[in-house]
Amino acid sequence: MKAAQLQNFRQAAIQQTDEGGGDDLPNLDEATDGPSFSDTLENAVEGVDEAQDTANEKVSAFVAGEEKNLHEVMISMNQARLQFELMNEVRSRGLQAYQKLMQTQI
Repeated sequence: MKAAQLQNFRQAAIQQTDEGGGDDLPNLDEATDGPSFSDTLENAVEGVDEAQDTANEKVSAFVAGEEKNLHEVMISMNQARLQFELMNEVRSRGLQAYQKLMQTQI
């Protein structure tokens, strides 16, 4: 979009708000009440780390003879693998988006 178009949209939104017709515009205070993006990423990474620690503990317990259920060990290993692959894919997509942004010309 061109700067003039963005300015027109902004003016129209301000005019609607002044006329009382802007009730459908999102409230910025309500939109920012949730956890921050960095908190969400941190929690996701911690979840992946915990899943891998759990899988490692179950493998060690199985090798030591303390764990008898091989299927539980395999399930925890697959959960940890899937969570890691998801985190890696999110990282790759974020990096691609960043690279695209850096290539845009102003």
